[in-house]
Amino acid sequence: MHLTHLLLQNVRTYRELKLDFNPGIYIFIGKNASGKSNLLDAISQLATTKSNRHAKDIEMLSWDAFNEEKFPTARIFAEVGRLKSFVNLEIVISAAKHHNNLEWQSNRRFRVNGINRRASDLVGNLRVVMFSVDDLTIITGSPADRRRYLDITISQFNREYVRALQRYNRILVQRNSLLRNLRDRHGSIDELDFWDQEMAEIGASILLERQSVVEKLANRAEKHYSELGYEDKIFSINYLPGLPIKFDREIEIFDLVSRMHEIIREGRQGDLSRGSSRFGPHRDDMDFLINGKGAASAASRGEQRTAVLALRLSEVNLSTEITGDSPVLLLDDILSELDLNHRDKVINMSYQVDQVFITVPDENITQEQFLPTANKYVVANGGIRLLQVKN
Repeated sequence: MHLTHLLLQNVRTYRELKLDFNPGIYIFIGKNASGKSNLLDAISQLATTKSNRHAKDIEMLSWDAFNEEKFPTARIFAEVGRLKSFVNLEIVISAAKHHNNLEWQSNRRFRVNGINRRASDLVGNLRVVMFSVDDLTIITGSPADRRRYLDITISQFNREYVRALQRYNRILVQRNSLLRNLRDRHGSIDELDFWDQEMAEIGASILLERQSVVEKLANRAEKHYSELGYEDKIFSINYLPGLPIKFDREIEIFDLVSRMHEIIREGRQGDLSRGSSRFGPHRDDMDFLINGKGAASAASRGEQRTAVLALRLSEVNLSTEITGDSPVLLLDDILSELDLNHRDKVINMSYQVDQVFITVPDENITQEQFLPTANKYVVANGGIRLLQVKN
């Protein structure tokens, strides 16, 4: 899998940018705030529909566009080459001020091959694995950060998971709204019956998929962690479902639905007092351990960084094995953070996939002996210029 063409219009620092690519390694060199990360984030959004930097839609638009255009619009477009076909992907973000409203309002549209689609239809057409200096939050951040990581990872190779997740979130909103109404003595508690059953059926499918993927990632990550210089330590990852039961990985979907439904019904009174649902995949977490101790609190910074690097490397392996086609690698300012052993591991992985985009603040980080076949560009002043192309 690889990008053949990329077009950015009014996307943050870029008023208009057009780039053509072949399979290979591309390095973008620029100072901080030059726009390097904006480029990789735009590519990532075409794969996941979400900003890797947690940006709001309105923040994607160029400030110059707000000053010069009545209805500023940002456009991210790419042609993607896959195993046996090509596909065009597009995200359009429009902004406008409505009557009696001084603030800009935005909306997004998604297109696949020029046809308007839902966000879930865009996901999976381009798969990326993004290595970032912010990756440590997967280990040290909140459970929500880890759920977001899982959802983005799974969604790229399982479209049914995307639809199940969307449906579950709608069910959760409806059930929580009903809980608050019931708490205020509006309605009958029997009204929860339908939503309890729906939550159990959809939630069980999400739980099983997450458990399966975490187990596969864990097996590969343990091996990568050892290869990265910690042969004397064991890195493990555990899935922690948002249910008060020990999760049996051999459990059948029917049994899990039944057990989850029972737990939800038994917990109604507690849910009513809180006005929210306490059990389900919206409460899931992951546990990262090094020699049996929590990596977030007991591991050194170097061990944590190695652990998350091992996780990303295993993600590349899993994505390739499931789809038969390698993902695009996005390395956002991470090479300067790695020692030689870790850098070699990432560079070796770069030569095992079709296409890699790397951002660095200094050309010396990517000297010829590290990436002799790389194509190099300079990022500055809202543009990108060619520095060196290797065929």
